[in-house]
Amino acid sequence: MKKWGVFALLLMVAAVVAVGVTRDKKPLAGDLDGRAMVRSELYFAAVDPQAWDEFLSAEVTPRFPDGLSWYKVNGQWRGPSGKPEKLASRIMILIHADNSANREALATIGQLFQERFGYAVLQVVNPVRASDPDWTAERLDDNRQLSH
Repeated sequence: MKKWGVFALLLMVAAVVAVGVTRDKKPLAGDLDGRAMVRSELYFAAVDPQAWDEFLSAEVTPRFPDGLSWYKVNGQWRGPSGKPEKLASRIMILIHADNSANREALATIGQLFQERFGYAVLQVVNPVRASDPDWTAERLDDNRQLSH
């Protein structure tokens, strides 16, 4: 009977260790806990819709091909007169890995927009946890936008 008691005790210890090891594993792509990522918001002045579409196609999408969101908003800022000025705007949201290539791509997008349209681009960056069932190992492998 003592043998069975020792065996049962060893089995319980092994189960506790297995649960502890499982909890220590880092989340995989698509896990509910998500991956450590960055959410960048870029605030653009609204330009002609055709010019915006061309800018997105030529400058943004090639740098962030895995996706982004943008929407039209109305903004207000303190202009040179010191008084509030209204400005039609667009906000772009990008979820991406925090790496030098992505930071450089964001800076380049802002610089190109200012050169082309004469408006500076405000950038806000926050760390987030994100998950997507489409983020398979194959998709993440060598993916600058999504991998660190």
